[in-house]
Amino acid sequence: MPILTAENLSKIYGNKRAALTEALSQFNLTVNKGEFISVMGPSGSGKTTLLNLLSTIDTPTSGKVTINRRNVTSLSKNKLAKFRRNELGFIFQDYNLLDTLTIGENILLPLTLQKRKVKEMRKKLDHVTKQLGIESIVQKRIYEVSGGQKQRTAIARAIIHNPTIIFADEPTGNLDSKATLQVMESLEALNKKQHATTIMVTHDPFAASFSGRVIFIRDGKLFNEIHRGNNRQSFFEDILNVQSLLGGNMNDFQTIRF
Repeated sequence: MPILTAENLSKIYGNKRAALTEALSQFNLTVNKGEFISVMGPSGSGKTTLLNLLSTIDTPTSGKVTINRRNVTSLSKNKLAKFRRNELGFIFQDYNLLDTLTIGENILLPLTLQKRKVKEMRKKLDHVTKQLGIESIVQKRIYEVSGGQKQRTAIARAIIHNPTIIFADEPTGNLDSKATLQVMESLEALNKKQHATTIMVTHDPFAASFSGRVIFIRDGKLFNEIHRGNNRQSFFEDILNVQSLLGGNMNDFQTIRF
């Protein structure tokens, strides 16, 4: 069952004084409930633009995005802010955590904004931190924990309000190989056990191999897409093969590791 559809999405930057750039052109995408999708492509291919449009951070020049049967591109600014706060979860490369708050307080931010009861918040915090293996650091400050723990904190914050879709923008970009493995295993487990619908932009073929489908973009258009079978190693190799066909600067893709 489709949870998100994008129809003829286009995004043009610039104006009459500056040269126009079409970052995305007539793009179509259907995401089913419970899917874990990675979006890949060289720098400048349009993948971040796509993520920003799908996640309502940016508005398309033309086309529409539907999430949970609601045309989010037609929502007013106030309704869109409420929809984003209640329905969507975000994970960023630089964590976007607040230094003035503890790990636990950062995770609870979405529920705090929704003015949930303290008892409910504590119960959810206990559940989500145990799920991600960070229950021992809830009282610590951001500067006291590792990069991998920061990102798992960001994941906990993204899922604590049970969003319809999780959007992840280069979630492993600042992590070493060990932390990357921990974070991707966490996202994969959430997808398998809770059917958390996830759309992730990444340069990293290793990270992408944890998803169920990879969409490749070049010059603002769909280049190819591949699906994972039962073997992640084989899927990883398929991702590398498509990357080689994409061409461009291979430095755009992170160091290969498995």
